[in-house]
Amino acid sequence: MLRRGIFLMIMATLVACSPPETGKHSKANSNANSAFSSAVRILRRGNPGEPRTLDPQLADDEFSFPIIRDLFEGLTSESPDGDVLPGVAESWTVDDSGTIYNFKIRSNAKWSDGDKITAQEFVAGMRRAVDPTLASGSAALLASIKNAEIIIAGKSDVSKLGVEATSDDVVQITLEHPAPFILQILSQPVCAPFHTHPITKSGEPPRSASRASNGPYNFVTWIPGAYIDLRRNLMYWNNAHVQVERIRYIPEPSEITELNQYLADELEMTSTIPMPDFERMRALHKAEVQVAPILGTLFLALDLSEPPLGKSVDLRRALSMTIEREQITNQVVHGVSPAFSFVANGIKNYTQQRYSWSDLPRDARIEQARNLYSGAGYSRERPLRIKLFFNSNDGIRRLMVAIAGGWKDSLGIETELVSTEFRIFLEERKDHKKWDAIRLGWYADYDDPASFLNIFSSAHSQNDARYFSAEFNNLLKSAASESDTNVRRKTLERAEKILLDDYPVIPIYFYNSRRLVKPFVGGAAITPMNRTYSKNLYWK
Repeated sequence: MLRRGIFLMIMATLVACSPPETGKHSKANSNANSAFSSAVRILRRGNPGEPRTLDPQLADDEFSFPIIRDLFEGLTSESPDGDVLPGVAESWTVDDSGTIYNFKIRSNAKWSDGDKITAQEFVAGMRRAVDPTLASGSAALLASIKNAEIIIAGKSDVSKLGVEATSDDVVQITLEHPAPFILQILSQPVCAPFHTHPITKSGEPPRSASRASNGPYNFVTWIPGAYIDLRRNLMYWNNAHVQVERIRYIPEPSEITELNQYLADELEMTSTIPMPDFERMRALHKAEVQVAPILGTLFLALDLSEPPLGKSVDLRRALSMTIEREQITNQVVHGVSPAFSFVANGIKNYTQQRYSWSDLPRDARIEQARNLYSGAGYSRERPLRIKLFFNSNDGIRRLMVAIAGGWKDSLGIETELVSTEFRIFLEERKDHKKWDAIRLGWYADYDDPASFLNIFSSAHSQNDARYFSAEFNNLLKSAASESDTNVRRKTLERAEKILLDDYPVIPIYFYNSRRLVKPFVGGAAITPMNRTYSKNLYWK
């Protein structure tokens, strides 16, 4: 969701060796999985910031997810193209109603400590995710599972969740209504199994689940501000197809620092490319540049809990109308698309809803905004003063300066720019005394418009604007229980139209992903969901 963090680079001397061309590994001796060997090549990945946690049920930020996806695997998995594949479950069935799924766990699925993975551990993981005492930011992903919503709301016990072990190797999941996208959701970290046998030999990973992993990699060490090391998990059921022995995630303090590390051959893969350097990198390192659109939206959330923004939809509309999206995407953040809707480009089976004024000429749009602004009681002599809050990052600051400058030029608004380190930002974003508007971003958890719209339901943990609309909530509920795909699509389109008309948020642009990858690294490709699993990477 949100980007960037703190970085302190600690250099390591690496001795490289080429892996077998087949991608399969010879039998490891008893010490191979207990210590890093200096003769094993490390693939170093830039991470957009310091992870908040490595606990799969607690994570809700884009700094944590890439690492967790290497450590844990759900009942389902994803192909490099984002399609659903079997994960820990080798197969599944669904009944005629489309609401009861039975997942068969692989007989060779084990934890990194050698214990067999059981159906009960998937039950424990998903119960843990919806437990209101854990306050998981990703819990709402499980809303389609029977009783999940009332459990998250604290109105029922976790034992009532529609997930049960019918045997040691069969997980049965009962849904409130048909939801085919549940198969995508079950591949996400929040649905990882929870192992009750802690690893004690290597100590507890800081701020992690302190548990064995069941994915293609094991946790080794975390040096805050420096790096996080992972090692190939020899117990992983599909270990034979994991080719890179060691992964090192390196959080960076800025996009520029990350780029310099890459150019100095201290990274094999970046998380992004700074926009001011994008054309230069394309000219100098064209074969190493990857860029593609992804399912994500950058936006401002507005505080609706207090005046001035909470009481005037006209004022919120004026703020949105005077943001120069085309100028921003042409001059500040190159290569992205201006957003006049919230649901991102590329979502399947959906027609985006746009602001009614989105095609107006600039002068007409600014004139309308000025009339709305003055009608709300503000002028250049009596300007609106707001706090715009964002996490520290060079690129984001340039964007916020551009937005504030546009408001100043068009309306005379006085904007106080407030930024802080990402970890603090995550905590303070819930304190509405800190901001009137806040820079946020949202990536789809699954390829469906509901993945975007559901975050503005009144009870959703990501609803930082504190938006409430009974009509909007009812439409989301109606869409959730609708089996007719065309009716469901039209219902969600109506919901987005209401969201846009109420202006609790201001979409700015749709994300693309851009990064550098060394030419000797294979298996890296940008997909619409923007997930690159280390298990798919290999040395060419």
